[in-house]
Amino acid sequence: MLHKPANTHNPIDIHNRPRFFAEFITAKEEIREAQKMRYEVFCEEYKVVLPVHNTWNGHPIDVDDLDDYCLHLVVRNQANLEIIGYTRVLTCELAARFGRYYSSHEFHIDNIINRPGRFLEIGRTCIHPDFRNGATIAVLWAHLAKFMQENEFRYLFGCASISLEDSGKNLAKIMPVLREKFWAKSEYSVQPKMPINPLPDPSLLIEEQLNTAHHAAKPAIPPLLKAYTRMGALICGEACLDPEFNVADLFVLLDIKNVSDRYAKHFLRTEEAA
Repeated sequence: MLHKPANTHNPIDIHNRPRFFAEFITAKEEIREAQKMRYEVFCEEYKVVLPVHNTWNGHPIDVDDLDDYCLHLVVRNQANLEIIGYTRVLTCELAARFGRYYSSHEFHIDNIINRPGRFLEIGRTCIHPDFRNGATIAVLWAHLAKFMQENEFRYLFGCASISLEDSGKNLAKIMPVLREKFWAKSEYSVQPKMPINPLPDPSLLIEEQLNTAHHAAKPAIPPLLKAYTRMGALICGEACLDPEFNVADLFVLLDIKNVSDRYAKHFLRTEEAA
C-alpha cells in the first residue's frame, strides 16, 4: 500500500535538520510557491516566454491539469525554508486515475509500462539557480529512492530536456554520446510522436569547432540528464520536440535494481546533506 507523503506541518527541529532537506508538500500555498519557481526556472533555463495561464500573488506560475493528481516533492534550504528544488511525482496508481502518464503525450510508451513491475514518473524537475551544486539534486534523489523502496517501485522514468536555442547544435553533439554509452536495448525502446529531423550533421559541427577558438569544447549535457546517466539510467529512443519550451525531450528510464555501484550510496541512502 502506498505510503502517504509526510505531513508538512509537523514542527521542524532546526538543530537536527541537515542543511537541505526534502519533503512532500500538500498545502495549496506551498504548491503555488513551487509552481512559481517552476515558471521562473523554465523561462530562464530555456529562454522562452511561457503563456501566463495562472498567477499567484501577482506572479506567473507554471500549472497544468496533471498537478492535481501528482505528489509534489520539494527540497528546502533549512536556513529560511525556501523551496530550492522540486519534482512532481506520478505513481502508477495516480496515472491510472488521471488516465495516462505525462510522457505519453510525447512518446509511445506501451513498451515500457506494459512490463511487470511498479512505475513512478517524475517531471517538471528543477533546481533554483543559486543551489545547483550537486547537494540539492542528491537530496531530491535520496528522498525519491526512499519513497520507491518503501512502496516497492521498480522503475522510475521521465523526460530530460535539451535546449534547442542553438538550433539543435548541442543536441546533435550529445546524441552520438548517448547512443554509444547510454542507449537502451530494443525491448525498452519508445518512439517520439514529434521527432526532431533533421539534426545538424555532427561531423560538420566538429569541423566548425576546429575552425574556432572553442575546438576543445565538449557537448553541454544538461545537469538532470547527466545525473540520470551517472546513476545508470538508459535513454530509450530518439528525442521528441517540445515546441512550447523549445527543447528536445528524451525518455529516460531507471531500473532501481541497476543503479550504478558508484552512485548507489547516494541514491539509496537516507535523505541527508551537509
